[in-house]
Amino acid sequence: MKYLKQVSIVTFWEYRRFYKPKNEAYGLLIMLIVSVVFYFGGKYAFSEEKEKTKLSIDQNTDSLLIGLLSENYHVNIISPEERELIMDQIAHNKDGLLLVQNEQGFTIHAYKKPKTLKTLKSKLDEYCMARSMQAKGISRQDFDSILIPAVINESYLFTENSKSRILLACFFAGLMILAVFLSFAYQFTAITGEKQLKITEQIVSAIKPQVWMDGKIFGITLTGISSMVTYSLLSILGGILFFQFTNVPVSYILSYLHLPSILLFFVFAFMGILIWNSILAAIASIITDPNNSGKSSLMMLPLLFVIASFLVIRDPDSSLSVFLSWFPLTSATSLPMRWAITEVGWWQLPGSLVVLIATFYFLRKLAARIFRISILITGTEPSWSEVIKLAKEP
Repeated sequence: MKYLKQVSIVTFWEYRRFYKPKNEAYGLLIMLIVSVVFYFGGKYAFSEEKEKTKLSIDQNTDSLLIGLLSENYHVNIISPEERELIMDQIAHNKDGLLLVQNEQGFTIHAYKKPKTLKTLKSKLDEYCMARSMQAKGISRQDFDSILIPAVINESYLFTENSKSRILLACFFAGLMILAVFLSFAYQFTAITGEKQLKITEQIVSAIKPQVWMDGKIFGITLTGISSMVTYSLLSILGGILFFQFTNVPVSYILSYLHLPSILLFFVFAFMGILIWNSILAAIASIITDPNNSGKSSLMMLPLLFVIASFLVIRDPDSSLSVFLSWFPLTSATSLPMRWAITEVGWWQLPGSLVVLIATFYFLRKLAARIFRISILITGTEPSWSEVIKLAKEP
């Protein structure tokens, strides 16, 4: 009981030390303001793009082409004598288009490459295809009947989960790596800073290194989880604002929030953060001067393992994917992804979770041992071989 009380004291001390609700509220408010500005700015920008561009064409242009172009442009019919005047207007106003048809095809005159060039080309292609069909005596109905695809009925014994589950798994993987990187920054600040100020020796003289290390791991993990929740709310808000551009209802993004999947992904992400915090705490314990340490580059390790987890999407039933869903450094993201894509045995979920818990238990012990050894070493930063040698000693 004394152990749990001491760990809880250190945990909440670390949590309150780094997690500032007031700062998070300010961050949310700022992001809300930025999102609103981008929303209305985007609406204004898109409203300008929806305005039809002025397109000038000769008066002898085919009526079929004029009808096709009128769907996307303000068509201005001119005489051949007015071409030079239109060209001068385009050069002066830096806006507008002039389309000239000749025996070889079409020539587009503009001040610069227009944003609607792709649309214009597609309309010209559609016109040329329609004229070619008329020349060969092919009606539109006959042409459409030729392009009718084969009727294929699909029947599968296993029904895949929806794409929303896959996106949700990838979303949690991104949040987990974000929480790990934030935690690593906090651990560098806490552990290396305390070592340089000679505070650690005084604290460890009062409590055991294991208690001190467990409290730091749990406290900084709670900080990372809190940041995950904050960024999740921001992502939902940003998604709602984004979908408003396409007039998609809010219920569409809410359909992605599948509660059983969220609970499963959260549990695995939580264990993944604990494991990586244990590893990174051990690394931070060895570092004497973070500004001149080569071990700081190891902070990229979590990113590499999370990226490896995305190999599961390619073939979730391969031997590599099964291995990644059991390997503790990748299973926190790989198994949820496999569960979202393919059929996973009911025993694999609790089995992989047990492996994660056992790995965390071992790594927290190892981190505390390395932490205790690092306190005894003064002067130059120890090498990995020295740490391993001292860790084996009782």
